[in-house]
Amino acid sequence: MKNLGMFLLGGTLLLGAAPLAAQNSVDVLGGTQPANTTGCAVNPQCIPATWSTTSNAGADITAAIVKNFVFAQHGGASLTDFPTATSGNICLADTRDLSGTTLFAVIATNCQGAGGVALLLIRDSAATAPSGIPVFTISTVDGSFLRNTVGFNTSTGVSTFQIRINVAAAVAPANPTGQHNCPNSQAVPAYVGPGTANYTPNESLCLPAGAGQAVEPSMTVDSQGTIYVESIRGVPGGLDLWRWNKTADGGPNANGTLRFKYEGQPDCGIFVTTFCTTSGLAPGGGDGDVAVNAPDPLHMYIPNLAVVSLAAAEVTGSHSTNRADTFTTPNVAAAGVPFDDRMWLDALDDPNHVYMEYHDFGTTSQIFVQRSNDGGQTYIDVVGTAVVDATTAASVGPPTGNIAGQIKVDRSSTGSHGNLYQIFVGPDNPMDNLKNSTNFINAVYVGVASGVSLTSHTLSFTVYKIFTCGAGSTCPSGAGLGNLFPALAVDNFGNVYAVWSDNRDIYYSYSTTHGTSWSPAIKVTQNTAQAGKSNVFPWVAADANGHVAIAWYGADQIGNSNMVSTTDTHWNVFVAETVNGHAITPVFTLSQATDHVNHTGQISTGGLLGSSDRSLADFFQIAIDPTNHLINIAYADNHAGTSVTYFTRQKKPTGGIVGGSCAGHRADGEGDEPGKKGGSAHFRFHHDDCNQEPDTEDFSDPGSGTDFHSTKVTSATFDDVAHSVTIAGLGVNNGAQVAFTIVAVDSSLVPPGLFSITLSDGYTNSGHLLDGSIKLH
Repeated sequence: MKNLGMFLLGGTLLLGAAPLAAQNSVDVLGGTQPANTTGCAVNPQCIPATWSTTSNAGADITAAIVKNFVFAQHGGASLTDFPTATSGNICLADTRDLSGTTLFAVIATNCQGAGGVALLLIRDSAATAPSGIPVFTISTVDGSFLRNTVGFNTSTGVSTFQIRINVAAAVAPANPTGQHNCPNSQAVPAYVGPGTANYTPNESLCLPAGAGQAVEPSMTVDSQGTIYVESIRGVPGGLDLWRWNKTADGGPNANGTLRFKYEGQPDCGIFVTTFCTTSGLAPGGGDGDVAVNAPDPLHMYIPNLAVVSLAAAEVTGSHSTNRADTFTTPNVAAAGVPFDDRMWLDALDDPNHVYMEYHDFGTTSQIFVQRSNDGGQTYIDVVGTAVVDATTAASVGPPTGNIAGQIKVDRSSTGSHGNLYQIFVGPDNPMDNLKNSTNFINAVYVGVASGVSLTSHTLSFTVYKIFTCGAGSTCPSGAGLGNLFPALAVDNFGNVYAVWSDNRDIYYSYSTTHGTSWSPAIKVTQNTAQAGKSNVFPWVAADANGHVAIAWYGADQIGNSNMVSTTDTHWNVFVAETVNGHAITPVFTLSQATDHVNHTGQISTGGLLGSSDRSLADFFQIAIDPTNHLINIAYADNHAGTSVTYFTRQKKPTGGIVGGSCAGHRADGEGDEPGKKGGSAHFRFHHDDCNQEPDTEDFSDPGSGTDFHSTKVTSATFDDVAHSVTIAGLGVNNGAQVAFTIVAVDSSLVPPGLFSITLSDGYTNSGHLLDGSIKLH
């Protein structure tokens, strides 16, 4: 979700490259000392401080600043919040005291206006704060130490003891895993853990020290096994991107770690290009996502890589045809609807079609979908298709709205190939919506577009409800389902999988009917060590036939993630995996993927308006390598200072994964049954889950004047117990458009077979076969 605290007003641009600097620190000169020992430059105990690379005219301090701090009221939102004693001293402002949305640049300007020589900003992640004085962020734990333990005079705001902001110490560019193209100075020292029973040693991905942070990692693996990881810095810091390709970058190390190549910033960021300096446009970095197509014969059979990045109110799109070594000039107006938020991508298994979903952030909470036919450079092949219909909008529009997860494309070899699935959570009904509370985001929905044509410039979605906690319910946890983000996956056989969190447990449901009906919700954390504890930010990936992996951040404490202890709550990445994901009772195996605690304290699920710790931002992603079925994970980690992106992957594939050719159903039938008004009626139908060709259904009853032909099949459901198939869709009866439902029963298993048809214009007919046959495979 868009982080207003991290972006600038549209007229403020990043015009020059920020120098790279290592971690600064703060010492207390007298009195009780802080407990931190990581990132200390001078004393053995200190407070880590992250410099805002857009402050102090883009230069980190070159000499230590020794002054008292002066505490600002109300987070420093106004100049009058800074006492007279601020002049010549260091400002201390706590973002937890802000009552509304305030740009960090405004707080810095107010500090400078009051005569402050530097600003310490209390928050749990880095900040972009363009200003003429140096700005540093410190954690809320350390901020509370300065406010409450070191203390200040309540009348003057002046601290009891002086503090010293130290010059950053150089950070060695060590890359023990063989990562390459890395900057000489990095945001945090390189880290390689010991690994776990099932996952390789966790490795930090190299990041320029001036980046500030690398959070909300997105990732994808193409059909050739190339791994791409992308993360955001916040506007206007842009994105960072890493790649591992076995041929280009070298095979895995002996311990299983990978030799990632740092590919810089596809949307410019601090690595300023001619485009950025001459266009007068700021790069993005508010949100980001990546997607890959199939191998492209026009580009040496390298799969296309599409990337999007969010600026303050617009989406930037670009793509690469050489495995991220170079990108096209960013298109800074990729979205067709202005003032948008949280775009997600997915790509078709052809060389160039990419789908982008995003929110209308400003007015309606509508979800829009666009399509690119040029690899993600422009999204004008389909523009601004709305997912939420008018009926559903009454439940999930204003005032509460909805939270949209990633769009997914069905890339299976079944009849559902090309289907689109868009998951979102929102209130169950209009009455719950009127409560205007995230606690009443109590239902999970999916928009389904089936029978998608690449020659049509329009899409049509039908919304189905996956799950609800019940009307008027805040769900078992009392926190609703808006715990960032619901997620979807589609396996190689067209089965669809959904996951979500109620802040206490992780839930799962699957559909074998292309999203039109869903299994009862399954509590993935039930009967595990994580049951009932705080579990948030789920993500899901699937391949083969029912191979599903679900990952999330799990705490060692019970309680709402926004309110748990800031010092005694420890988080890790957990993965639940199954090889029979669409069985009546899927069997999941739980593993811990992190080989160290990746975060301590709270995790905010409030997104833009969240008031607790947002240092990990709002999500992380996993992906399954289609060449070997290994689970790959990119996650955010701040155990050693600023939040950066880490990577780990499964050591070996799980046994029992079912692959092979399509295991879908097929239905064929042709024959006659009694006509409604005498005589006979003739039918013919064909449906094949494994054939991408259009299905055909025809029916004629001359005695009743009925002559029907299908134009689109939206669903086909097989009942292996009743030996029947139900096919639904759209068609024409004597040229007039109608909806239809056909039910057919196998002739050999339930002789002589049964055929029934219902049309939306009122015609129905059903009867046993007079001749012909129906065969279900």
